[in-house]
Amino acid sequence: MDKQFLFVCNLKMNLLQPKFYRRALKDKYYENLLICPNFCDIKAYSRLKNKFGVKIGAQNVCEKEGGAYTGDVSAKILKNVGADFCIVGHSEQKRYHLETLAKINKKAKALIEHNITPIICVGEEIKKTTDYAKKYVKEELDIVLSGIDTKKVIVAYEPIWSIGTGDVPTKEHINGVCSQIKSFTKCNKVLYGGSFSLSNYKLIAGIKSVDGALIGGASLKPFDIVEMLDSLK
Repeated sequence: MDKQFLFVCNLKMNLLQPKFYRRALKDKYYENLLICPNFCDIKAYSRLKNKFGVKIGAQNVCEKEGGAYTGDVSAKILKNVGADFCIVGHSEQKRYHLETLAKINKKAKALIEHNITPIICVGEEIKKTTDYAKKYVKEELDIVLSGIDTKKVIVAYEPIWSIGTGDVPTKEHINGVCSQIKSFTKCNKVLYGGSFSLSNYKLIAGIKSVDGALIGGASLKPFDIVEMLDSLK
């Protein structure tokens, strides 16, 4: 491949010890692998950085700098435990915690202040036309990226109807939406997320406008991830 395809593994609220990734990685070096474990495991996973070259991220952040916000984690704390990336605006946060686009904007700004790269998720809820998806995503990004240097963020296009369903958009649909995101935002990387797996990774990695994948369920299978990484080298 001409480009280095970025694998962003979102382990979600699952307990997967770093030793399982360590076994799969063996003695190989992967600069295009980013693992986002639960908050409690970030420090343990950060030990994989030097030996294996992997990058470490978090799954969420509080927009506040610190103080009396019980249960929240700030960007400063994330940086202290070894996170250099952080997912914000994931559809599950929007659905279960009623996260607003304005709040996502504040979270992204807080991350950038601490030199953490935000991975900003956008995507339509209902399966419709490509033009509908483009309009939906642009409206989200208008708010989420307000006042932000887009060169400092990664955008992940995740059509919500595709997440965990096995229903993957067509190559033309993904390319159309991701191309528009690049044109509109001028950001350096655009990822695709939604039912990414061993059965379709080559097709998705071959899409010109897609620079990587935000991976959910497949992230819990380290040997599958390494198989895909090796195949795309």
